[in-house]
Amino acid sequence: MWHLIFLLLIFRDVASAAKPLVMNWSSRAYGPDGPWQAVTIEVGSNRQSVDLYPGANWATTILADSICSNTTLSTTCYAARAGTYNETESTTAVALNKSAWETAYWNVQGGSIHSTVGDQVTIGPVVPNVSFTEIYQTYQTYPNGKAYPVPVGNLAMGAPYLQNVASGMTLNMIAAWLYSSGEEQNRIPSYSYAMHIGSVNPPIPGSLVLGGYDKNRLLGEVSSQSVSLNSQSSGIWQIVLKDIGLDAATGASPFNATKKSKLFMQSTGAVLSKPVTIDPTKPYMYLPDATCNAITSSFPVSFDSALGLYIWDTASSNYDSIVSSATYLSFSFNKDSMNDQTLVVKVPLRLLTLTLQDPLVDQNITYFPCFLSTDTPVLGRAFLQAAFVGVNWFEGNNTGEWFLGQAPGPGVGDAHIAAIGVKDNTLAASNHSWEQSWEEHWHPLSEADGPRGGGLSTGAKAGIGVGAGVAGVVLIAAVVWVVVLRRRRRKQVISAEEPGEEEKKPAFEGFAELSSSKGKDGLPRELSSMDMASKELATKDAAARELGTTDNVRPQEIITSQEPHRHELE
Repeated sequence: MWHLIFLLLIFRDVASAAKPLVMNWSSRAYGPDGPWQAVTIEVGSNRQSVDLYPGANWATTILADSICSNTTLSTTCYAARAGTYNETESTTAVALNKSAWETAYWNVQGGSIHSTVGDQVTIGPVVPNVSFTEIYQTYQTYPNGKAYPVPVGNLAMGAPYLQNVASGMTLNMIAAWLYSSGEEQNRIPSYSYAMHIGSVNPPIPGSLVLGGYDKNRLLGEVSSQSVSLNSQSSGIWQIVLKDIGLDAATGASPFNATKKSKLFMQSTGAVLSKPVTIDPTKPYMYLPDATCNAITSSFPVSFDSALGLYIWDTASSNYDSIVSSATYLSFSFNKDSMNDQTLVVKVPLRLLTLTLQDPLVDQNITYFPCFLSTDTPVLGRAFLQAAFVGVNWFEGNNTGEWFLGQAPGPGVGDAHIAAIGVKDNTLAASNHSWEQSWEEHWHPLSEADGPRGGGLSTGAKAGIGVGAGVAGVVLIAAVVWVVVLRRRRRKQVISAEEPGEEEKKPAFEGFAELSSSKGKDGLPRELSSMDMASKELATKDAAARELGTTDNVRPQEIITSQEPHRHELE
């Protein structure tokens, strides 16, 4: 009898043991600079469905119904596609007074009218009184000075403390409540979460786990470091970036140089290790001007100063070979906050061919997500398509350790959910191969394919230009010598017949006769065919370089050869 009771108690403990909670991802994806995957939650007593980008701290930012009443920015309500929120329709909502217009930071700086709100969230379990910042009106201003609407809010799972005290209200955070106060059957093992946001194209499903992580989303080594506890930046993830490189995992490189490094260049031209912020709520890689230019110097791109982004030339002869090859950007970080250890995260260029859509542009355009910034560099969702991130806030007493590692490609294995323990300050990774997770989705170049630069390399062009110049000088010297020799012979004949006539003629009459056909450099136009050849080479060289410069090419003026699917308009 006692044996049976003992077994029943064990069964009860196992059945009620804390388990990680796997969050649901939306079936839709959103732009206008992705497409990006989002997580679905239900807000309020009436369970209003809203899609949000995960990865914020403290308060979840949610867009209100009133966003759609403002047609000043656009007659289309882009926020409605992901779902908006109305606290007056929820009996469990508590809202404070609205603010005046204040500065807001979305993709870029803008403004908003907002208020602090508490309301319940349903994600399977029901979490009461969750901390929200409700946005009633907002905009974001790009470098062209034009204001654009904001289409999707941001989901917060926690912060260094268990609760968020905002505007005098004490509010819950989702992961904190599920760990410390949740019902026994819904409790998670720790105040933590981990995610890999994945990609829409190529298809890599998103993964977000509260109280645990998908072990198959973490390949190789993992770096652990403390979250920022600064009062002005509490909870953010920072790590020292040593360098950025460009390489091919397999096959030949589509560029003249098989491997590049020292691309994390500062305005001084030096490559320096600097702290960067990892932020899933931001879309781009916000890097110094010199870094973006160094990275894109070999790419068929042009710079759009209106949006501060680089536009891929999809009609270029080498575009397809570049983005379908095994070429990747490598980001080298200080591992475990140690200067002498390195963690490398590889981001295939295939993931960095994203799509600009309305309202940012009039027609779909493929872009490279490097955004010029003079502030602390930020690596957003573009980078996180290929990276695993997670955080453990331990007991929620103003501490925390966050994790960074390599995430897999489209060949990701089935989910292997593992718990994160309360005291865990590192995570065990899978031994699966990153290269194998991509091998069916890229087309490595053979050595015979080689670099396809659409013409001669800059060095070859320079060599031909020098050769042409030398040949020109030799030819000119020969012409001069022949003309002078003939003149002298003619003058000798004339002087023999008419003494004193030599003083009446210019010394270099042969050149004087060509004065009407001289160029600005004084060279005779008999050499125009050579000049034209040199100019043609120079023009081609300039055209090749323009793809990597910061010329202002408006997106609507570029005709692309491919029009990506408008995922959020399904």
